Amino acid sequence: MCALLDRRAIAAAALMTSFTCAGSDPGDAPLDYSHILPLSVGANQAVVQLRLPRDVYLNARSPELDDLRVFDAAGRSMPFALVDLAPPAVVNRPATPVAIFPVHGPARDAGRVHDSLQIHTGTDGAVISVTAPARTVSDELVSLVLDLRAAASVAQVDAAAPVGGLALSLPPGTRSYNAWLALDVSDDLQSWHELAEAAVSWLVNEQGASVQKHRIEFAPRAFRYARLRWLDGKPIAFSAIHAEYVVEQPAARHQETIVLQGSPGSEGRDLVYTAPVAVPARSLGLVFKGQNIVMPVQAGQYQTARKREAGGRTSLQLHPLVSATFYQMIQDGRHRASGDVEIPVTHASQWVVRPKTEVSDRPDLRLGWIPASMVFVAGGTPPYSLAFGRAGVRSTRVSLPQVAPGFSSRELAALEAATPGNLIQQQSPGKPANDVDTSTSGSKRGWLWALLVGGVMALAAMVWHLFRQLKTGASEPPPA
Repeated sequence: MCALLDRRAIAAAALMTSFTCAGSDPGDAPLDYSHILPLSVGANQAVVQLRLPRDVYLNARSPELDDLRVFDAAGRSMPFALVDLAPPAVVNRPATPVAIFPVHGPARDAGRVHDSLQIHTGTDGAVISVTAPARTVSDELVSLVLDLRAAASVAQVDAAAPVGGLALSLPPGTRSYNAWLALDVSDDLQSWHELAEAAVSWLVNEQGASVQKHRIEFAPRAFRYARLRWLDGKPIAFSAIHAEYVVEQPAARHQETIVLQGSPGSEGRDLVYTAPVAVPARSLGLVFKGQNIVMPVQAGQYQTARKREAGGRTSLQLHPLVSATFYQMIQDGRHRASGDVEIPVTHASQWVVRPKTEVSDRPDLRLGWIPASMVFVAGGTPPYSLAFGRAGVRSTRVSLPQVAPGFSSRELAALEAATPGNLIQQQSPGKPANDVDTSTSGSKRGWLWALLVGGVMALAAMVWHLFRQLKTGASEPPPA
């Protein structure tokens, strides 16, 4: 009988434990999140990207977007990574003419350059003239020295910008030409290094059609001076030589903004603005409603500081991120306004603006940020949905190699983009999301306590019933 009691007690305890575990597991399903965005994904795409929509940052509950999920139609979570998929840089190749200085010498020296060239430069290093020593009337053209400083100025590029090629133009009256050239480069006109060798040719047939190879290409690098030598072919004075600079410019980034209304702060003229905590603000500006306003301000967040005197009371101190003057005015009939100021990427649920002068116009606060991109695996069963808006959950994102293994940066930039649908708000209109979390967590706690109490009562009833059976069995006389 005792063994039977032990087995039943263990079974009841196990049942109660299972109820407790089931009640304490919050689960992770689309219905657990306050907002849903349906996603349309093209067929035959295993890995897709999505630039996070503005609604994600306005409704997520975590500064690091820990409450972000991608679900398939069956409610299974899809692996994803958050990355900064910056568009590839825009490459420009402006070509501008360089200054050309012919070098003459004996015909037998064609193909080599004198080590004792007489090069005259100005105070800024610009080449004025280049001559070979002891030049005679019979000397011929043997090389060309090029100065690229003026070309960089005309192209409006930095003098240290790399050059990726030289384009040659024949002198007037020359139709066909062939040569094998060597290109040397230098930064001080003293040490020369051979950079490239190339064949150039211009061919014209009887019908006037032409074919030309007039460029010398090489790996982009920066240099101030260049020298052309003839390894084969008759030297000629090219009418023009253009340096082709390689200039990379960052592509324009998509930026989101939000404009917040302010209210009086707790200190003096301070204005306080409530912001979504998930917004990674990287620029800040003021939006004025009136005209002809100049407002020097400090902007940042409050920090709590404890005073040593007065009983160690705490006070709020402004930790400024920006100290600037914002303005909006009309001068000579033209509208003039201050732009936004760049700041370190900051997540904050509250921003404080402290004007240094009296406030006649309570401005709005504009925050700007660059949204991240999500790369996720389109597995499971489509369609997919992006869920967000849940407090107190851990992040499920993974590293990029776990989502797109072996993908190059170019392949990642070319990934097909998922198309978000209309935002679905999974809460009562006008009811704060915090209330939804509170009621949900309260309901779960209620069920948990109910299951615990029910399990304890069931276990007590079973023990009492078994105790009565043991007592009855002990009072009966043993059989003969």
